[in-house]
Formats: sequence, C-alpha cells, structure tokens
Amino acid sequence: MPLLSAIREIRQKQFSPVYVLHGPESFLAEEFLSLARREMIDPEFSDLNVSVYDCTENSLSDILQDAETLPFMGEHRLVIARQAYFLTGSKPPSKVESDPDAMLGYMQNPPTYTTLILHTDAEKLDERKKLVKTLQQKAKVIPFFLLKDAELHAWVERQAAKYRASIERPQAMKLAERVGSELRLLDKEVEKLALFVGDGGRITDQVIEDLCARTLEQDVFALIEQVASGRLDKALRMLYDCMKTGEEPIKLLSLFARQFRMLLQVRQLAPRGYSQQQMAGMIKMHPYAVKKAMEQARHFSEDSLKKLLLILAEEDFRMKSGQVDKRLALELFIARAHEERNKTAG
Repeated sequence: MPLLSAIREIRQKQFSPVYVLHGPESFLAEEFLSLARREMIDPEFSDLNVSVYDCTENSLSDILQDAETLPFMGEHRLVIARQAYFLTGSKPPSKVESDPDAMLGYMQNPPTYTTLILHTDAEKLDERKKLVKTLQQKAKVIPFFLLKDAELHAWVERQAAKYRASIERPQAMKLAERVGSELRLLDKEVEKLALFVGDGGRITDQVIEDLCARTLEQDVFALIEQVASGRLDKALRMLYDCMKTGEEPIKLLSLFARQFRMLLQVRQLAPRGYSQQQMAGMIKMHPYAVKKAMEQARHFSEDSLKKLLLILAEEDFRMKSGQVDKRLALELFIARAHEERNKTAG
C-alpha cells in the first residue's frame, strides 16, 4: 500500500487492524508510527493503550494476547511489534517463540478495537511463507525504501513546507547533494534553514551556502570549481584550509582523482546524447553532482583530463613511497590543473 494513502486513511480515522512495515528507511517508518500513535490513541490514556514490543525478546503469543485485550479508558489500542524477523528469511536471533500459526489465527478475526503494527527493517518479506502471503492479502503492507532523485527532492520540499518555509527544486537538489540522502540529517538541516529564513521565507542557494557545513568531498568539489573557473588563488586557499583541519594529503589526492575521473566520464558521455539523469545512473552519482561536473568539464579538454589523472596516479605512488613532500605535491597538482584549464580556454 502506498505510504501517502495509508497516512490519508489514518487521518480520516480509518484504521486497519494490522499493518506491516518493512524496508530500510527508518526515519519515515518512525514518522508513520508517531502518526499512528497521535491519531489512534487519546493522549490522556496513551500509557494505558500503547504497547511496544521487540519480537526478539517477546513471544508472538504474548504480543497477540495484549492485542486482544480491550482498551482501558479509551476507544482504541495500539500494539507495535518491532524486529518482526519471522516475516523475513532471517533466522531467529534468539530462542523466543514466534508461532506463525498464532498470527494466522489472529488474522482470521482481528479485533477492530486494536491496531497491530509489525515492523522490520528488512528490504523484502519472505513471500514463500504462508503468514506473509496471508498478511499481503488481509493487512496493509507498507514498504519504506530509501528515497532518491525526484522522490527525495520532493520530500525536502514537503519538509520545508512543514516548517513553514519554501524551497525550490534546484535548491532542494543542492541541499540533498550537500547533506546526503539520510532523511534524519536532512530533516534537521531543513528545520534549521526554515528557522533562519522565518515563517514564509524562502531557502535560497546563499542560505544553504552560509548555514550548511560541507563534507570533505564537497570541499574538494568546490576547490575544483575554483580551478575550473580560473581562480587559482582561491583554489590554493581552499586547499590550505583543508590541510589546516588535519586532512591527510593522500586522502585529498584520492578525492581529486575521483572528481577528475567523473569530469572525464561526463566529458566523454555528454557528446553521445545522454541526459544528466542517464549519466547519473551510469556513473553512480547524484544528478546534481553530474550537472555541476558537466559545467566544470567544459573547461578542460578530454586529453587534459586524461593527463591530470595520470599525474594523480604518479603523485599517489610518490606520496606513498616517500619520494615527495605531500603538501608540495598537492600544490603543484592544483597549479598543473590550472595550467591545463588555461590551455583549453586558450
């Protein structure tokens, strides 16, 4: 069942007796569980009518017995069973009893006054099992897969609206590229940016630049952006800033190689008519990163990029064998990259 449809039904007070949540996206699953608790249970009696179990520590029979218990001083009961390993192909992590027949019997006539939620972070359920087949027919099964591309960007836009701010698609892409696709971290960043711009404010490129910390990979990306733009002084200043933080020069060199390899790939693929989305899938990179790489790559010829990658391989060997001062090797490489850029521009 689609997540948004399930949320809509719950908000309309249409509760299913049994839900099955599965998939690795834990943030969305936890949000769904919080929604269920808010909408199904009177907060005044929440402690009396909400139970949370770990299926690796509690027997399924005990969990179902609780689910069959009438709510106390309320209209509905919520029972959450985490780590429902018996729905997957995983072996039992302990000797806790998980009698599938008990669950099959429960599904014959589940009480309407209780909602039972079975949750596992496994990506797939074991559809060979009779219990799983029965649940797929009679329960609401909701997958929670990791968001990516357009789904991820749309989610960022919705979170901004949730915090009473707005963000356009290009900025949502930029934020996801900078922070990553971990929703828990993205949510905190969106909340921070929304608080900064205030109610009704718009999250711009400049706001993201000013408030969101870069990762080392992003610092290297920005450094090469300066080289591609012909600003050698700023590129060297960024290099010194990276080294001041104690970053290992060999690691920086490997990140240079990774970035220039991507520039070469997009430089070779773009003339063949591939879209940014297609190239992103082929080289396993974020579409926003591919877009920026295309902008950088146009400042270098294909031969120049190949030459720079060869230099990087040679410097990596010289660094690791102690034949060169590591800091000097990085400085000289940046200067060589600037020189190759100027050759192409000329």
